[in-house]
Amino acid sequence: YGNTGELQAVPFDKEVYGGLLDKCKNSLHEVAKVENYNGFIYGCFDENSPSFSDYLGDLKWFLDPYFEHSGGLELIGPPARCLIKANWKCSAENFVGDAYHVGWTHASALRTGESVFTPLAGNSTPPTEGLGLQITSKFGSGLGVLWDAYAGIHDSSLINDMMQWATIKEQQLAEKIGADRARIYRSHLNTTIFPNNSFLTGSGVFKT
Repeated sequence: YGNTGELQAVPFDKEVYGGLLDKCKNSLHEVAKVENYNGFIYGCFDENSPSFSDYLGDLKWFLDPYFEHSGGLELIGPPARCLIKANWKCSAENFVGDAYHVGWTHASALRTGESVFTPLAGNSTPPTEGLGLQITSKFGSGLGVLWDAYAGIHDSSLINDMMQWATIKEQQLAEKIGADRARIYRSHLNTTIFPNNSFLTGSGVFKT
C-alpha cells in the first residue's frame, strides 16, 4: 500500500490472481469515525453512526471505573491469535452475559486453579441471588458484574493480596465516584462492546 492507502502491489499477483486483481477496489478505506476512549482507539466505517460515548450509552457508567477512574488500563505482553470456525456472534454473546457455561466448560481449569471461581466448577449448585447483575444496551453491547471478584481467575496464593489492594482502591474511588461504582472496580466484569471487542476485567482477557 502507498502512504495514501492505494494498493500498489500484491505478491505473486500474476501467479495467484492471474493479473486480474482490481487494485483500486482493494485499496484501504478511510475509517469514517475514530475516537479515543481512555487510550483505547475505536473506529467505525459508518459516518452516520452515533458518537462512541452515545454508542456505549449506560454501559459507560459501568466501564469508567476501570477505564478512566482507576488511573488507566494497559495491555501487557504480545497478543495471542487464534482462528475459530464459528459464527462470530457466538463469541460476542458469550462475553455479554453467558455465565451459564462457565461451570461446565471451564470446570477442570476452575478446580485446578483454585481461584475465586472454583466453587462454580461443575455447576453443582445454582448461583445464589445477589451475586451480581447484568445489563445490555440498545446497540447490542452488554456486561455482567460479579460482585467482589476482583481477583478473577488468579490462584489462591494471590487472592488475599489482590483483594486487599482492591479494597484500598475501592475506598479511594468511593470518595470520587461513589460507593456503588467503586464496588464495580472491585468486582469482575464480563463485557462485549458490540460487535468485536470483548474482555474479562478480573481474568486479564481482552479480545478484538
